Amino acid sequence: MGKLSQLTEIAQVNLWLFFAQHKFAMCFLCFERCSPAHGVCDNCLINLPTLKTCCEKCREPLPLKQWSEGTLCKRCQTSARPFQSCISPLRYHFPVSTMLQRVKYNRRLLYLRPLAVHMVNSLQEHYCDRPWPEALIPVPLHWWKMRKRGFNQAGVIASKLSAHTHIPVLHRHVRRISYGISQQGLSAKQRQKNMKDVFSVKKDIPHRHVAIVDDVMTTGATVEELCKVLKKHGVQTIDIWCLARTPPVS
Repeated sequence: MGKLSQLTEIAQVNLWLFFAQHKFAMCFLCFERCSPAHGVCDNCLINLPTLKTCCEKCREPLPLKQWSEGTLCKRCQTSARPFQSCISPLRYHFPVSTMLQRVKYNRRLLYLRPLAVHMVNSLQEHYCDRPWPEALIPVPLHWWKMRKRGFNQAGVIASKLSAHTHIPVLHRHVRRISYGISQQGLSAKQRQKNMKDVFSVKKDIPHRHVAIVDDVMTTGATVEELCKVLKKHGVQTIDIWCLARTPPVS
């Protein structure tokens, strides 16, 4: 991102905060007037790229010609997944991809507001006839990355969802013990190898049904490794809550 783009973004966020103080805001996607509650106007909120054709279990995006109600992706058809279900309302496409990148790398946490709206709606629909998890576990960052970034985006998302669902967040029960390399750009097999033995449980988890919370799910290597660790410590049922799903990685 160049200096001009950075200045434009800073000015945009400052304008949003100024208007929010006066109970009126500017949509940070189209610059139209909107309610400060969501940060974007109703039209932009409705038109964020949602997941419509995807795997019934892991929510991997599928081509329309391969999809029908109840369709499973190839991986879910051929191998058991360590989680019960995945709730992910959005596709990792523009502007969702840009919003999440700015949350993670530029600390623009206000971009999470409209994304959380979609997530809450999807959760209410999914759990209307199912038992809710007893606790939320955000995917932890390694302490060094946490120190550099200053926050864990998964923890922030979990706290926002907890405010809506009243489900407690276990922020300090799981830790990441290996720094590892970034998952970005790795193949599915490389991602799986890269995540091996990177998590440990610090405190006993007094719940049998939990939800793992993260911002984006690609191959699922990260959350599946965390699932395995949690199940070794007595957790029986695990759901995945992530804001966005990417297309499959080979």
